Amino acid sequence: MLWTEKYRPALLSGIKGQEHFVMDAENWVEIQNMPNVLFYGQSGSGKTAAGLALAKSMLGENALDNFFEINASDDRRLETVRTRIKEIAQSGGIGDIPFRIILLDEMDGMTTDAQNALKRIMERYSNNVRFIVTCNDRTKIIFALQSRCANYHFKPLSPSIIYDVLQDILSKENVSGKYGDEEMHGFISAYGGDLRRAITELQAAIASNKPLSVQVQSGLQEYENIVNEIINKNTNILSDLHNLLYDGKTVKDICVGLHDVIINATMDNNTKYKFLRVIGESEYRSTTMTPRVLLSWMVGQLI
Repeated sequence: MLWTEKYRPALLSGIKGQEHFVMDAENWVEIQNMPNVLFYGQSGSGKTAAGLALAKSMLGENALDNFFEINASDDRRLETVRTRIKEIAQSGGIGDIPFRIILLDEMDGMTTDAQNALKRIMERYSNNVRFIVTCNDRTKIIFALQSRCANYHFKPLSPSIIYDVLQDILSKENVSGKYGDEEMHGFISAYGGDLRRAITELQAAIASNKPLSVQVQSGLQEYENIVNEIINKNTNILSDLHNLLYDGKTVKDICVGLHDVIINATMDNNTKYKFLRVIGESEYRSTTMTPRVLLSWMVGQLI
């Protein structure tokens, strides 16, 4: 089982580093009422985990019948809002609950038309449903939706918080003491406050019995190969990038990996800044363009 799922906090008290949200959420649970909420911030800071914990705490044993999770990035169409989400919002709750809850994960991938339709549903069915919206980039959410939600910025988790979480996981997996403090801190710094990625890479290191430094490097190896192929104008580069998509990587994942390689690469400054500019623009466009088309554009700009 993936450790990110196995150790996902089930209670609000388990959400780390976001005290401003936890304090408000515990009060909502106590009075059995809450606003629509918007969580924004970088990946791995606990937004989805917080949404799940809030919904389960608010709905209790009736959560199974009254909580709905929709990945807005995967199903971003206007038709989804007009049919599925509207149908849930119209329906009455099952059991003794104050309202149903819909978690819209990665909302910054939903089209503007769909967001405008959602705004009207929020207003019309406020007696029946509450929305928990998560996104990385709040600027991709229309202002009309932002203004209808309580906004919470989920800041990157500090190294000390991530260290404590990872050590707790190692202890529960009966492998505590496997890595020294210096190795752990170096490993944590490589992931920039992204707890989810740190947990995933730690599990991979344990499974393959690798030192953490080797795990960090092996995670970047495929991106190093891609950078070398771009520099050498290898015609297979586009196929290799598309294969990463087929393996389950997102354009954002690919851009972050390439960015980390370029930052530490030995190349002239003009080339380095060109790569960083194109990679940055590709990541920015990743919520509005077809992934395969965007990667083709990126390669065209770099070669």
